[in-house]
Amino acid sequence: MPDDTQYNARLGDDGAGNDTSHIKRPRLVMIRGDFMGEIYELIDDFTTIGRSDDVDLTISDSSLSRRHAMLVNRVGSFFVSDLGSTNGTFVNKGLVCSARRLIEGDKLTLGSVTFKFTFQDADDTEYHNLLRNMAIKDGLTRICNKPYFMELLSKEYEYNRRHHTGLSILMFDIDHFKEVNDTCGHIAGDQVLRELAQLVETEARGYDLFARYDGEEFIFLMRGAALTAALGLAERIRTAIENHEFVLEHQVLKLTVSLGVSYWNGVDEVVYPEQIVEMVDKQLYDAKSGGRNRICY
Repeated sequence: MPDDTQYNARLGDDGAGNDTSHIKRPRLVMIRGDFMGEIYELIDDFTTIGRSDDVDLTISDSSLSRRHAMLVNRVGSFFVSDLGSTNGTFVNKGLVCSARRLIEGDKLTLGSVTFKFTFQDADDTEYHNLLRNMAIKDGLTRICNKPYFMELLSKEYEYNRRHHTGLSILMFDIDHFKEVNDTCGHIAGDQVLRELAQLVETEARGYDLFARYDGEEFIFLMRGAALTAALGLAERIRTAIENHEFVLEHQVLKLTVSLGVSYWNGVDEVVYPEQIVEMVDKQLYDAKSGGRNRICY
């Protein structure tokens, strides 16, 4: 078992310039749940887990209690205890009734979420993060993909129902994009999509989720954003694209986009997360049918 210095080192060196990237540190890897593949490093002596924002490791899953379980590091050995959760804490399918020591490879289940307890060095973590990125990123534009967006939307839906912080959804697509593919070819069309995604990323808040939704359709999830903030972003995107020149091999293209914006306060009746997308999709349809290169909300 590694000694204490392996748990206390949080960077790539030990403070004296010595490389510690080869040292294996304790981590939880989600192997069942909406964020499968996500890695959580255990860097503190005490780590509380639950769906509350007040715990050390927040997992936004309704099957978890607000304060579900706690991990304790006792001189290099980790123990898990249940905190009176509704659905229980399990190690290798065995119910945790008192503090239970975790060993390499143990499966820790909280509600419907399962983690693998393991020790990884920097190379292990980099490899797992690479696999994770391959799963959540769109292969062409390198922004988030639709499945990952829907995962996050489901979590934000539950969060907004509890806290009423509000969320905005912004959806847009490229006007007459089929003509780009038909006249310039699909390779040029792919170049436009990549360049447009990079351009739009510079306009957004760093913590907004930006994803390719379908074909030439893109979507934003803006947590805690009022309608006015979403409309401001929509106008910046519309203007930036309208003023941008897409330089292809044999020509320069000028494009426009149509945008729909929708806001949900967490109080008004929304039965399922997809309904929020249906709301903004209708606004996008109105923008396109109303003449394009405009915003509807």
